[in-house]
Amino acid sequence: MATPDTSTFTSSAQVFTAHTLPQIRAIHKSLHVQIDEKSARLRTQVGNSYRELLGTADTIVRMREDMLAAQDILAEMGGMCGRTVIGTKVAGLAKFRGREDVEASMSKVARVKLLNACGLAVGRLLKGGLEGKGDRLVLAAKVLVLKRLLVSSFGAVENLEADIRSAVEGARKTLNSLRRRLLRAVEKVLEKISDGVDRGDILKALTAYSLASSSGARDVLRHFLSVRAEAMTYEFDPEEHENERDTKSVLKGLDLYTRTLLDVQALVPNKLSDALLRLKKQHLLADESLQGLEGLRLDIYDKWCGDEIQYFTPFIRHDDLDGKQAREMLTNWATKGGEILLQGLRRTLEHVSEFKAIVDLRTSILHHWIKDGGKARGFDPSVMLNGLRETIDDRLLYILEMKVAKLKLVGSEVTATLEAWQPGTTDQHRSLWDEEMLDMDVSGGANQVTHEVISLLYGRNDAVARVVTSYESWHHLIDSVGDLINQLKRQRWDNDVEEIEDEDVIAARQKLLSKDDPELLQKKLDETISKAFKELNEHLTTAWKSKLDSVDNGPISMYFLRILRDIRSRLPKLESIKSFGLENVPSLHEKLASHVSISPLEEFASTALTRRRVAGRALWEGEPALPSQPSPGTFKLLRNLIMAMGDAGLDLWTPAAVNVLKQSFGRQLVEVWRKELTSKASDDQGADGANEEKTPAQDSSSPTEDEKVSKSDEQTPGGNPEKSKDIYIQWLYDIHLLQQCLGADASSEESFKAFVEEVFKKTELESSAKDRLAKASQDYWKRTSLLFELLA
Repeated sequence: MATPDTSTFTSSAQVFTAHTLPQIRAIHKSLHVQIDEKSARLRTQVGNSYRELLGTADTIVRMREDMLAAQDILAEMGGMCGRTVIGTKVAGLAKFRGREDVEASMSKVARVKLLNACGLAVGRLLKGGLEGKGDRLVLAAKVLVLKRLLVSSFGAVENLEADIRSAVEGARKTLNSLRRRLLRAVEKVLEKISDGVDRGDILKALTAYSLASSSGARDVLRHFLSVRAEAMTYEFDPEEHENERDTKSVLKGLDLYTRTLLDVQALVPNKLSDALLRLKKQHLLADESLQGLEGLRLDIYDKWCGDEIQYFTPFIRHDDLDGKQAREMLTNWATKGGEILLQGLRRTLEHVSEFKAIVDLRTSILHHWIKDGGKARGFDPSVMLNGLRETIDDRLLYILEMKVAKLKLVGSEVTATLEAWQPGTTDQHRSLWDEEMLDMDVSGGANQVTHEVISLLYGRNDAVARVVTSYESWHHLIDSVGDLINQLKRQRWDNDVEEIEDEDVIAARQKLLSKDDPELLQKKLDETISKAFKELNEHLTTAWKSKLDSVDNGPISMYFLRILRDIRSRLPKLESIKSFGLENVPSLHEKLASHVSISPLEEFASTALTRRRVAGRALWEGEPALPSQPSPGTFKLLRNLIMAMGDAGLDLWTPAAVNVLKQSFGRQLVEVWRKELTSKASDDQGADGANEEKTPAQDSSSPTEDEKVSKSDEQTPGGNPEKSKDIYIQWLYDIHLLQQCLGADASSEESFKAFVEEVFKKTELESSAKDRLAKASQDYWKRTSLLFELLA
């Protein structure tokens, strides 16, 4: 059942008349609910209105207080605007304006004094030693910045007083000089890589440069790399180090290169950016180090500096350089720096001519690079290592070639000797038993005596000694070069024990430096030695051929033989030069043999072969009677030949030289003897015809000749044919003896055999007699060969 709407009722009677009891009860309940809702809304509305009333009341109270305060202020202002008060104010204002002018004047004076103090402080800071150098440079840069601000604070100097204007102008002039001094001091710190300057000082020096030049991190790094590059160039500058080109300069340049790579990687970009950022964290005058500088007296002068100076903060770009840009800049610098280093090394090596000095320099440089070159991250140390070794190897090869080429001085010495050749002077040969040798002072020791004796035995007169000395000097140089190359082969190129390297890297480096490079040098040495000896051989051959037909070719051949012997005795052990000088030896021996043989043969031909009788004919033995000893002329021939050989020098007579002498002497002897044989035969025929036509007057004119012949030989009165026959028999004996002396090679020649047969036919002896003569000459040679030892 629905509840009736109570809003339509106009009176209570309508409720009871038109509705049932349940409906009445429902209407009664609905009315109670409506009454409760309206009561609640009324209470809420009344509460809200009360709070608004309280707020309005508070506002009215505050407005009243403000009105009373405003009235008090207006009353006070009215009292202060009186005539007396205004007059007092005007007088006080006038006094205040006068005091501002005084303070401005005092501010200028204070800033001038601070300006002068800044100049003195910068000078003192820059004059300090190495201890705390980085801190002093930063402090000097801050003082310099303060001085620059002080100079700028005065503005135009035309409106200043005379004394202040002169002080400001002077400070402005000295500002640039102090800045240059500061930058030079910074450069000195950046250039140094000694133990006295650590990486912290370098960072502080870079910070000082940034302050002094208002440079950002990029410009600071660029300046640092530029200073290091100039320092490397300076180390190799010939004008700066004209008398000091040594290992130290090269090693210092190498240290600059390696330390720059390590310093940049350690400082950039993080540490450098942080250091620059710290400069911007506080005002300049608030810096504790600047306030602690006694000469500035900032505790007094800072309040006169003005707001622009008091609140000045350095503005420096600390974030304009990142890691990628730093790596690019360092890589570009490393490339250019490597070129500077290699060019400087090349220029330095151009002034070093000693092979050992370059080898020692190579050892120092490569050990230095192996120790420090691999520490830089991102750089292959083998690139610079190859550049260093190639540069040094090029110089070593050039020096090696120049030293080997000095062998031509031996040829030049020979040529000079031949051009100034004076017979009897240049070829003068002293004897071992000369008075000068016997009177020699032996107090110098056995070495001097031994040297003199060996020189005399080997015929080393002044001309030969000069060549030998020149060659020995050259040989000593080459031996020292060979020893140094062997030293390179024995070197070890391990890194410091604290470093851990790959075994393959160490093995490759060891092979490169201790095998490939020495092999390259040894190959070049062998090639240049072979070429030098070939040129020397050609030079000596040309020199000998130019003197081959000269009058003095005999003494000159002795000279050449001696120098060839001494050179060949110390030839380098190379297959290509084993035959050095041998092609000229046969012709030299020929001229030597001809020279030695001339005098004995001439004397033999003029004295022995012209005899017309046989000395010692009565001593012949056997049937038929045959000689048992040589004629005096033949014995003297052999003796003269031995003496001539001894006068030429015992050192010349090698087996080959003796064989050539025997052959040459045999040929010349046959020619001389055959000539005399032919002339004797013609003389015998002429003598027979003359005997048949001889007159008694002619017979009486030569009694002395017949007497001499009859006394010496018991012959028939006819005499001449028998006499010639005895001479031929003696000649045949002498020839057999000479065959024993000259050996089979000389006596087996066809000319010699033919001559023997000719003489044998002249003797008209039987073959058995010839065999007896040969046997007798052989026995005689066995008994007397030691008298002619050089020919035996």
